[in-house]
Amino acid sequence: MKALSLISIHTTLIHSALRFILLLSFCTAGFAQTNNGGNNNGGNNQNGNNQNQNAGGITIDADGVIAAPFRVTQNSSQLNQRRLQALAAEALPADVNRKSEFRKISLVQLEKVCQEYQTKNEPLPPEVLYLAGLTRIDYLFVDREHNDLIIAGPAEGFAANAQNRVVGVETGRPPIRLDDLVVAFQSQDRGLITGCSFDAKPDNLAKMNEYIRRTNNASSAATAAIRFKTMAQILGMQDVSVTGVPAGSHYARILVEADYMLKRISIGLEPSGIREIKSHLATLRGGGNSTQRWWFTPLYDAFTTTADRDAFQFAGQRLQMMSQEEFVNSAGQRTDAAQTRVSTTKYAQQFTKNFAKLADLHPTFAELQSITDLTVLAALIHRERLDKQIDWRHSLFSSASSELVPEGNIPKQVPTAMNYKKAGRLMICLVGGGVTINARSVLNQTAFQVSRDTSLEEKQSAVSKRDLQQPVRWWWD
Repeated sequence: MKALSLISIHTTLIHSALRFILLLSFCTAGFAQTNNGGNNNGGNNQNGNNQNQNAGGITIDADGVIAAPFRVTQNSSQLNQRRLQALAAEALPADVNRKSEFRKISLVQLEKVCQEYQTKNEPLPPEVLYLAGLTRIDYLFVDREHNDLIIAGPAEGFAANAQNRVVGVETGRPPIRLDDLVVAFQSQDRGLITGCSFDAKPDNLAKMNEYIRRTNNASSAATAAIRFKTMAQILGMQDVSVTGVPAGSHYARILVEADYMLKRISIGLEPSGIREIKSHLATLRGGGNSTQRWWFTPLYDAFTTTADRDAFQFAGQRLQMMSQEEFVNSAGQRTDAAQTRVSTTKYAQQFTKNFAKLADLHPTFAELQSITDLTVLAALIHRERLDKQIDWRHSLFSSASSELVPEGNIPKQVPTAMNYKKAGRLMICLVGGGVTINARSVLNQTAFQVSRDTSLEEKQSAVSKRDLQQPVRWWWD
């Protein structure tokens, strides 16, 4: 199992009248993908879901260069809800478009539906591509009588917003995607840790250190600002690498986008939209050099299960932000600092504390939660051998199918972003980090507790009851 490199390389600097944060973006771990036709605007474009390169908050051009040409659209009041409702009503079956707090999806039947469309050489409809509008996985049920695995959670109608990102018509939360589910299955079949990183080129790091050595003298605020911009230019483009998932998948895109947005928020280039979360740059008070490393890891409450382990309940906010200060020497080598300053730790804690609010407001973070759920789900099925218990081979989901996991442009480079502010003493921080989702580690480190009442058993029993006189459905309320 290949380990994930989480830290993009940054260095610290010294100067007089400015405080500065230079963002050497790095990446998040996780998963993503597009629908049929993906980022190339082909295939399944129902409901306006063409998934082009401009969907969401970043673009990836044909050369793999990442850019953020516009602010990331937030949910809530900024959504044109009437437009979304009209699009959803036109493109979706009425029952799919109905809000539900407990929508069930058969993974076995879902795969069969995908196989049927493949056999007929027909594009998958939007309700299949977006799992009948499911926005969160709260439960996994094992139906041994009918040889089935069923996931369940809240759902609603969906449509493409003004930025061409598919979101729920009421909450603005993106529905879970079929291609992300398939990527999660494929990664966990191979036991991979998924993630990505942004790394400065070693030669450019060396050039920047030499520049710092030559210009490390007292200067005016204006001169210092020019020097900081010069350093960003010297560092130039950073290399983007994706681990454990197809680099051109939507899964990978969400990793990159979520991390890029985290960095922009941390240095004040993007507002969080949450009163409790200001930029880290705004909280700094000067005094010394440091390199901050920020990264996302999964965070779940204890998994609730039944005595027969035929039902599992997911709980918790899914993700947390971690922090660590580092020292970077002139050769670009990194070592953990003996201590992490209070402001760095506090910022990570505030980000974690308010992450649920951020995910409700920003579709990017909501999708990062979803791919975390999907990866943990796939790992749980593998660990408990639930697929073996029902004799489900999931051969279609586990294959490297370009029809189910189309690839768009592969992210290869991201420009160094920078921001600075005045302060009594200069402190320069180069920020690094990413995201890592080691789903198997999550399951090993998170407690499993047997339900103290019969509520979970009752849900499991209700889900397993089927009307044999009715056609088998892949989803129901």
